[in-house]
Amino acid sequence: MRPEDLNPKAREAFAKTLIEVGVSIFKGIILLFTVVPVTAILKSAFDGVAVDVSLLKMIGSMSVGMYVILLSFLIAAFLVGHLFRREGLRHLHEIDSDQ
Repeated sequence: MRPEDLNPKAREAFAKTLIEVGVSIFKGIILLFTVVPVTAILKSAFDGVAVDVSLLKMIGSMSVGMYVILLSFLIAAFLVGHLFRREGLRHLHEIDSDQ
């Protein structure tokens, strides 16, 4: 069943769900960039071992393949999030223009 075949209320719910999924993907990416570094710092602080924790050293120790995989996942997540939001907004716009 295509979204165009749905009644207006179901289509609006479908569009809002698409937008929410896209926004959730963006929120997940933002959480990744805020929670992971803070977690690494807190882990080293509460371990009790006197080891210097440097996020730059951690990033520098990754291999080139790991950089490629990480960047490809981030790019794919941004594209999918953008696609979901754009499609949801398109459906909402079509519903508004039909009325």
